[in-house]
Amino acid sequence: MVFDTDVVLTADAKQVQETSFKFLERSSWNRCAMVRGLVSSWLAEMDYDAEFISQIKSKNDKQHYAALFELVVYNFLKRQGFGVSKHPELLKSTTPDFSMKVDTEGYFLECTLSGNSFETIEEERRKGAVEDIIRQIHYYPYFINLDFKSIAKTSVSARKIRKFIDLVKDNSEGFSNEELFYRRYLYEDGGWKIEISLLRKSHDGIKTSLGVIENDAKVIDSKKAILSALNDKKPSKYGITDAPYIICICNNDMFFKEDEMYSVLFGTDNGTYINLSYPESSGFFYHRSPINTTVSAILFFKNTDVLTLGGAKWSVWHNPFAKNPIAYSLFPVDEYYFEIIGENLIKKQIIKEANVFSLLDIDEIRYNTDPKSTDES
Repeated sequence: MVFDTDVVLTADAKQVQETSFKFLERSSWNRCAMVRGLVSSWLAEMDYDAEFISQIKSKNDKQHYAALFELVVYNFLKRQGFGVSKHPELLKSTTPDFSMKVDTEGYFLECTLSGNSFETIEEERRKGAVEDIIRQIHYYPYFINLDFKSIAKTSVSARKIRKFIDLVKDNSEGFSNEELFYRRYLYEDGGWKIEISLLRKSHDGIKTSLGVIENDAKVIDSKKAILSALNDKKPSKYGITDAPYIICICNNDMFFKEDEMYSVLFGTDNGTYINLSYPESSGFFYHRSPINTTVSAILFFKNTDVLTLGGAKWSVWHNPFAKNPIAYSLFPVDEYYFEIIGENLIKKQIIKEANVFSLLDIDEIRYNTDPKSTDES
């Protein structure tokens, strides 16, 4: 059993330092209760092991999301009537996530997260811990402004950063607020770089001390993250050379547009076609030559979080240079494929406007009805 039935359910929102699994397990919200039921029922259909359950329950949110994504993909494939096996036996000790049988044709699938969009979840938690330290400083004579330049993988020492803020306070005496705006001090410790400035409060009765928060620590580069995910999951690592191989990539960057996949996979985008004469580094083409030809296609899962499926959009991106291509009608989602004419790829689409809730056999009305309410409310 993945969820502890003895956990006391509460209607509180997710806390800054709370793991995603713990929130899902203890939340009394209707949406969370429904997702717990879905996860449990999906697991009942899968031949999983103890390691997979530990990944779902992981304190590392990225591991948690990766396991849930794998579970979503498995359920999606099963609902299409495909024969699916988890971690098939191959000649090498490492294996892809799934093998799939459609009629007499065999396929292999590997699931992966587009790194940066999920790594930022962990960073937000660590950054939130620093903000909590400042929130606990009450009736300080100044508002404390934070500008995160670099976020480390270890926790900030509350004692050290408070001591540093007191030193900044001593150096801020006698300056006007206008002058204080430009007086910024860099806190550095164990990989953390936080620029701290102070702004004098209007009176001593103001309890809160957390001021403006800025974050220059990282700009999400989804294109680079998708390429990394593609290159890290090559079929050769599993000894697969003569069978269709599909990489399932989940990307939760809300600013990433689906048509940006053209430049991710081919290095350029010329509108209705792709000119391969001068492409940049890309997933399927490099230095005017096809690469990753043993990858048949990308199954792209955009915004696929089990708690926010309303914005999910799924699509297949066929590799026009694949040694083992897949049929255009294999999956019931939008498809992007290409016709090779000289040094141009002519863009082709099959738009199916599939409903993700239907594909997963989820009651969409129930899922979207009062998601943050509880049975008692």
